[in-house]
Amino acid sequence: PLQDGKEQTANGTSPKTSLTVPYLNPLVLRKELENILTQEGDIALIKPEFVDEHPIIYWNLLWLMERIESKTHLPELCLPVPSDKEHIDPLSKVKTVHIQCLWDNLSLHTEASGPPMYLLYRETQPTSPLIKALLTDHAQLNKNVIQQIISAIRCNDFATPLKRLANERHKLKSNGVERSHSFYRDILFLALTAIG
Repeated sequence: PLQDGKEQTANGTSPKTSLTVPYLNPLVLRKELENILTQEGDIALIKPEFVDEHPIIYWNLLWLMERIESKTHLPELCLPVPSDKEHIDPLSKVKTVHIQCLWDNLSLHTEASGPPMYLLYRETQPTSPLIKALLTDHAQLNKNVIQQIISAIRCNDFATPLKRLANERHKLKSNGVERSHSFYRDILFLALTAIG
């Protein structure tokens, strides 16, 4: 679901508004975009109304263009349009437009116990073997398991990571960890982080 959220500062003002939209698989995004182009024509992609009429498509398309590092006119569609009377640069009024494309918002997944695998992968490990042995957390996956999952994914083997993750989650459940991130989400985001 689409969510509008405002972050509050200490004095109660809201300096920035954040918008969260569901992620669309690129194949789904392509099909939805084809439907829009068929129904509304190519002109739909240059109208500022496109942002309000198709917000999920717009923000996913913007994220995709950012990810493939392609130049696009899409960010300009969310800027205010000056009226005919005004001959002022629209960017002079909106100096705080900042678009940040995220593929994960941890605040939306607070029901899961522990961090997702991609965050565990990013964490730096202690270099001392003694410290590694002493710092064992039985509430999350260890770095070796994550490395094995990445290695299997690099070999185009998806069955092994699923089995390995299922076994590890079963062990975690016996240690009291009840709720985890979905297998697909955890492996997908780990692959995005580790492999690109």
